[in-house]
Amino acid sequence: MDMLTTTRSVKIFLTSGKVEDIKDELVQEFRLHIRLDSKEYAEAVLSCSLLEEFVLGFLFTRGLIKNIDDILSLDIAGNVASIKRKLTGKDLQPVTLIESTGSSNIDTGQFSGPDSILRESNFTITPEILFQGVDLLSEMPLYRRTGASHCAILLSSEGDRLVSADDIGRHNTVDKCIGGGLKKGVDFGKCWIAVSGRLPSDMVYKAAIAGMPLIASVSAATSDGVKMAEKAGITLVGFTRGNKFSCYCHSERIV
Repeated sequence: MDMLTTTRSVKIFLTSGKVEDIKDELVQEFRLHIRLDSKEYAEAVLSCSLLEEFVLGFLFTRGLIKNIDDILSLDIAGNVASIKRKLTGKDLQPVTLIESTGSSNIDTGQFSGPDSILRESNFTITPEILFQGVDLLSEMPLYRRTGASHCAILLSSEGDRLVSADDIGRHNTVDKCIGGGLKKGVDFGKCWIAVSGRLPSDMVYKAAIAGMPLIASVSAATSDGVKMAEKAGITLVGFTRGNKFSCYCHSERIV
């Protein structure tokens, strides 16, 4: 059974007045219960793919683990993910529901920046590779099948695809890419991420926590997103469409 999509009969109404009956493919929502250190912690709404990567990225971007070695065990059975950590010093504030936006329970004020590691990074990228990387988002399979998913791709400075994810939630796609990067031992300081959604502060925050020097989107940044990127030392790129993009801050990395 495909847990990602389902089909439904729909009527297509045309401006000519004609009506057509077709079978349409719809993206499904999946609820994942997260148990952390034997306690109910959260319920996340996401697409049923890369669940282990999502859990790792979810915990990492919320500061609940510092790296994959902090995990003693991670087991997923059905719609329940059970995680045990080596250290449990951070108090847990249970989350009753994390909707498909994935942004609940992220306090961007926790980021104290500026991040000296990012500001001193020698990461550079050419405009050509940036365009090519963002263009790959339109080829993501779930998006092509349904038109209802967000996408993210973790890439090297040379444009090599390292991890990719699509999901009903734009924040979830980034968590999945970060979790996938953790599993592969990726050096985030030498990577960048292309995303399909807008760039508010909580999206930029995820890149800052991972230590990524650049995040690029086909969509726009918000004012707080730009402030976060400026503070963290992240090159922030939006409106990557056609033959142009907008760089909001730290443009010196684009050469």
